Amino acid sequence: MHGITRLAASLVRFGMLTVWSFVASLGVTALLHEVLRCPAELAFAVALVTVFVTNFLACRYFVFPSAEGDARRQLGLFTLFSALFRGAEYLLFLLVHTLIGVHYIVAIVAIKGAIVAAKFVSYRTWIFVPGSGTNRQGEESTQC
Repeated sequence: MHGITRLAASLVRFGMLTVWSFVASLGVTALLHEVLRCPAELAFAVALVTVFVTNFLACRYFVFPSAEGDARRQLGLFTLFSALFRGAEYLLFLLVHTLIGVHYIVAIVAIKGAIVAAKFVSYRTWIFVPGSGTNRQGEESTQC
């Protein structure tokens, strides 16, 4: 039962991170563009990098706190998976919207939902693999 509780807690934290990522990418872009007068293109690029870095750190230390493994290897895999998922999102959009004819908003919502689920499973399976139940200092984990 403890494994199911830990999985559910990770899933809730991943959902929280997903919402935060959207808000942060919009907020950083708006702050840089509206307040600091950066070009929108630069502001959005900075927001994407900021969210990417914080997503990696949040996945490693908040979403999957019992994960074991080398941080450099995890970062490399996280970068690879992020690029693959972005490409998959776009290809699925072309398939669902352009070829099949589904309304673009419906297509985006469906694809984003599927990608978020696939990311969670992929990150937990190949990048942030659950460990023995001890944290990075070797102490017994008290988190779910």
